Amino acid sequence: MPANSGFDFVALDFETAHLYFPCSLGVVVVRNSEIQCVKSWLMKPICYPYFHFYAQKIHGIHKQDVEFSPCFDGLWEEIKPFVEGTTLIAHNAAFDINVLRKTLQYYHLTKPKSNYLCTYQIARKTWKEQSKFSLDFLCNQHNIIFEHHKADQDAIACAKLFLREMEVLEVSSFTELKRKLQIRSPKV
Repeated sequence: MPANSGFDFVALDFETAHLYFPCSLGVVVVRNSEIQCVKSWLMKPICYPYFHFYAQKIHGIHKQDVEFSPCFDGLWEEIKPFVEGTTLIAHNAAFDINVLRKTLQYYHLTKPKSNYLCTYQIARKTWKEQSKFSLDFLCNQHNIIFEHHKADQDAIACAKLFLREMEVLEVSSFTELKRKLQIRSPKV
């Protein structure tokens, strides 16, 4: 049985219009270490119609792309089942989890009962000899092909990177991972 058999988690990635204001979300459901479902949403950000020019340059989403999209609170009932009661995985999770927290707080929505792990932090402990730990760099190093800064594609890449990290670390459970790397899995 491979070292990474049996992992159940949801990888997620937000793209933002400005600061912590999401305009896109991608989620990837992984069951028994296999990708089962990929979903993505465009959403009208809290700061609409403002989009920071640099954000637009990075992800290519503009105000006209979300003009008729619902706001996050209008999508929450559809998104919530994906993120409730699971381990969330993100690359540079501090950013994505803060986007989720701040958006939920803005709309007075209850935080999901979930915990999270960060593939960036795991990579720093897994490949200590590396000088870079960005998602695109690590994916390139491990032959994970994706279109960067597209929420669903970044979430897929993150899921695959996490599974690769588990393989390299030769761990088969979250408990074993946390013990081996001496990391915790904070609550959302």
